[in-house]
Amino acid sequence: MIDLTHLNAIATICDTGSFQLASEKLNKARSAVSYSVKQVEERFQIQIFDRSTYRPTLTPDGKALLPQIRLLLSRAGQFDEFVQDLKGEGEIDLRLGVSSNFPIRRLTGLLKGLKQDFPITTVHLNIETASGERQVMAGNVDIAIFAAPSQSPFLDYQQIGQMEFPLVAAPSLLGAESEWPGALTKPDLARFPQVVVKSSDEKAPDTGLMDEAQKWYVTDMTAKKELILEGLGWGRLPAHMVEQEINRGQLLRLPLLGDFTLPLYLVKRANHPLGPAGRSIWRSPQDLQ
Repeated sequence: MIDLTHLNAIATICDTGSFQLASEKLNKARSAVSYSVKQVEERFQIQIFDRSTYRPTLTPDGKALLPQIRLLLSRAGQFDEFVQDLKGEGEIDLRLGVSSNFPIRRLTGLLKGLKQDFPITTVHLNIETASGERQVMAGNVDIAIFAAPSQSPFLDYQQIGQMEFPLVAAPSLLGAESEWPGALTKPDLARFPQVVVKSSDEKAPDTGLMDEAQKWYVTDMTAKKELILEGLGWGRLPAHMVEQEINRGQLLRLPLLGDFTLPLYLVKRANHPLGPAGRSIWRSPQDLQ
């Protein structure tokens, strides 16, 4: 019987589009990925990939074989999960990375279910700022929730909604210009500090900066909101955090830099098995919407 790791290498090459990316995704040497393909080809005396092109493309035999490979891998994964559930095995620790933009109240119901169904599992809730993708890829968390403009081929995603980030400032910051926020220009706004939340990952670059403006840095969204409310600067905040303040006139929504909306994802590492508690989260993305 052929080794499933060889079949998984073939599926991963198809997913990523190259042997090199497949090796990175699988955390294996490129030579090991090539060896897996060669083992399958020699075992069944067929050619799976046409290597005459810059990027590997499936031969007719490869195209016919791929759906069966995916089906077999899926069933093997289901079997592993069934055995874990049968044995009553639950992970001792579950590490969840949650963006500081995400409303925690949307997570508490799910956590109550975890507490009841998996009493031996300790949940580690890590609040991240602009570092969700890096934390998952580094293996620092098992599952993460964050908003992102793009998807990495090394991660699995389930969209659970979207997040809007309006640009806001207090009337006290803008003075007379607050009467006509739609007429505000970039030079006008650049006269005041931009309040920025530093990433919790030192290697992650700060994003959404206006080069012309002075920067004031904080470490969390609550501090950023308070500084903006007090008229000390301006910036983008998650819509759910400022909806009431905008309705009360405590904050002005500024159309200057346009709308900014990102898809919100539940994310895990590709080809990385989850324990029963982790799978219960992954299988119920609707509970986070």
